[in-house]
Amino acid sequence: MRVLFRAGAMALACCSAGVRAQSLPQIVPPSNIIPPAGVAFIGADGKSYIAAPATPLPVAGKQETVALASANTAVPAVALYGGTYILNQSCGAYGTVALRYRAADGSTMVTLLTRSVADVAGTAVQFGSGQVVDVALTGTTGCNVTLSRMP
Repeated sequence: MRVLFRAGAMALACCSAGVRAQSLPQIVPPSNIIPPAGVAFIGADGKSYIAAPATPLPVAGKQETVALASANTAVPAVALYGGTYILNQSCGAYGTVALRYRAADGSTMVTLLTRSVADVAGTAVQFGSGQVVDVALTGTTGCNVTLSRMP
């Protein structure tokens, strides 16, 4: 039996006495520059991927939309990714919508801004990484409040 190896094409063929050499399918690496072990990352869908031409590393900023109140019910405080956010609120009837952040003492919620009328364009606010925020609703009905991160 003799074994032939063609390094360029990475093909392998085996021969034995009385049997003709048969070609096996070519084994083609994904690229000349991608090592056998690559960089892995978590995609937007939560699955793991190996960086390759078909699945490149993500380069856009993290997208994030956080609901702070829904149907006039405020949700518990949430930690943000950080960056510039747009505050949008829509209420059936307005009292006050207060956007609050957690102070350095770790327990006190401090009011950053209040809204008592609709804000069609939204309000831009900046937060540091990991900042904890919530809203306090007073005298409102049918209120929905969201923070949307700008990439």
